[in-house]
Amino acid sequence: MRSLPLLISLALFSSPLWAHESLRTAEGLHEIKNEVVKLREEIHTLKDQNQESDEMRQLKKEVVRLRKDIRSMQDLILDLQALVETQSKSTQPEVIFQPVNERPKWACYIKDIRAGGMHSKGFSEVEAKGKLLETCTEKGGFCMEDRITCSAE
Repeated sequence: MRSLPLLISLALFSSPLWAHESLRTAEGLHEIKNEVVKLREEIHTLKDQNQESDEMRQLKKEVVRLRKDIRSMQDLILDLQALVETQSKSTQPEVIFQPVNERPKWACYIKDIRAGGMHSKGFSEVEAKGKLLETCTEKGGFCMEDRITCSAE
């Protein structure tokens, strides 16, 4: 593509040698010069269009990258929402009325001089004792694990 303007330029600069032959040749050279000017303008516009298309390609790539980033952010938001929901469900207060098959199976009792008689229930003996010791401590009693009586229901 670069050799074409060079050849045309050589033809134009050597035109004075041919111009004296005839008027027709001079008019032909003038037409050729005009065509060369038009070709140069077209080459410049094509170059500008190529630069614009490169910029468009870069913008399209950036739009694709930004869309991917948005999707990943949306996924993170959904994950965080699910995490918050599971945490809020786990911190909800216990259900007072439990189904029959999920009722506590152990009951413990203690009689203290300061706090009086207390009892608690749990799904295991350890849970029932722990609840009872906690209640006894809250009431200001003298709580000893060996004084607790437990039985399976």
